[in-house]
Amino acid sequence: MDGTRGSALYCIPFLLNKAPSKEWNDIFINKWNSPRSFSTMHRPGIAKVINDKILLDGTTIEEVKDYHRDTLIMCVDDTNQEYKELIKMKLKRQQIENEKVKEFERSLNQNDIKF
Repeated sequence: MDGTRGSALYCIPFLLNKAPSKEWNDIFINKWNSPRSFSTMHRPGIAKVINDKILLDGTTIEEVKDYHRDTLIMCVDDTNQEYKELIKMKLKRQQIENEKVKEFERSLNQNDIKF
């Protein structure tokens, strides 16, 4: 540490309960870079997700305790909510598609065409 501004910034990991999907990662990074509320000490662009960890690369433990903790929790909660909605929409689309296939198969099995 040379005493210059930024010389004591670290990469601080936060363990998730599992490695999230790419979609979750993308949502989280967007939420971190543009959170719905944040302090003047917020640092967009320092978060990344690698395997089962969120990394804040370019901060201090003190900043995490004083500023980033609440934003991080909020962003994870917001990401989980948005991801859950995304999964529901995907499931609904898949159910609709499955029903279309079943309806098509039923129409084929009716033997309406006689030769």
